[in-house]
Amino acid sequence: MAKPETGRMKTGDLAGIRVHKFKVKSQLYLFSYVVDADDEQITLLYFGTHENFYRDHKKP
Repeated sequence: MAKPETGRMKTGDLAGIRVHKFKVKSQLYLFSYVVDADDEQITLLYFGTHENFYRDHKKP
């Protein structure tokens, strides 16, 4: 990911996690991830459609 800061930083139950949204054939998808700037690493946490995304994905 060229610009890991592209995703919106979340608060509350998802504090510290970024979420990026995109569409494929009019279906909205989201994925959540965390950025480790020290190791220059991105960890994908969750991927799914917009429906129930936030309900189904809570910070562990």
